[in-house]
Amino acid sequence: MKDIQNEKPEHEIELNKVGIEGLKKYVVVKRPTKNYHTIVTVNSYIKLPSNLRGANMSRFAESIDEIPEETNSIEDLAQKISETSLEKHKFNCCTQVFSEFPFERTRPNGTKETGIAQMFAEYSTETKRKMVGISVNGALACPCSREMCGGLTHNQRGNLSAEIDVSKSKIDVSDILNVCLQCFSSQTFSTLKRPEEKKVVEQMHANARFVEDVVRKCVKMLREKYPKKYCAVKCVSYESIHDHNAYSEWRGTL
Repeated sequence: MKDIQNEKPEHEIELNKVGIEGLKKYVVVKRPTKNYHTIVTVNSYIKLPSNLRGANMSRFAESIDEIPEETNSIEDLAQKISETSLEKHKFNCCTQVFSEFPFERTRPNGTKETGIAQMFAEYSTETKRKMVGISVNGALACPCSREMCGGLTHNQRGNLSAEIDVSKSKIDVSDILNVCLQCFSSQTFSTLKRPEEKKVVEQMHANARFVEDVVRKCVKMLREKYPKKYCAVKCVSYESIHDHNAYSEWRGTL
């Protein structure tokens, strides 16, 4: 059968990313305290040379399917998929893995509940850089409105993401999560009774923060824990009184 993918394309232009997105895989992540079972979502790409019309898409799925169900971390999973794909395609591969990350939090009344953050990882066979990160929601209150309105302000939910280079050492993503949770005006919760809601709102107003404040606080805390590591931090505020969102980002060496 004719190999259409290996034909010369009509326009010989190198493509930076060609691959698959959104493939789901069941895995067991083995952690020191306990294992947890999860469904990960995988994006995997190669750089396609200008002389090839297309990539063999089935090789991406095969690379993911051939990886064992048990892994020590999703960043290790991303690395294994990328390296397997490199063997099959003979081109450098970059893989992203996303997973829900359950964590325990304490409501204002002292009751425990389970929150859900997103854990993500990326590995590139070209750069050999392995990244792991956390994305979690929290509450924000606007300092500017509080100043103008005699203590009143508008509130919104925000999302903070932080990722760190773990190419040369391991990092417990729970530690990244704990840093992120301290950077909001307040945490968010699934269930709040009226007295608890009052406490959360009061805390938000007492700790009113811009997205810029959130990112800077996160960078400062991560710098104290992980000096000299490459890191990326970003925060988006889903504004309640505007038609747009507010956004801030930092990238660099801690």
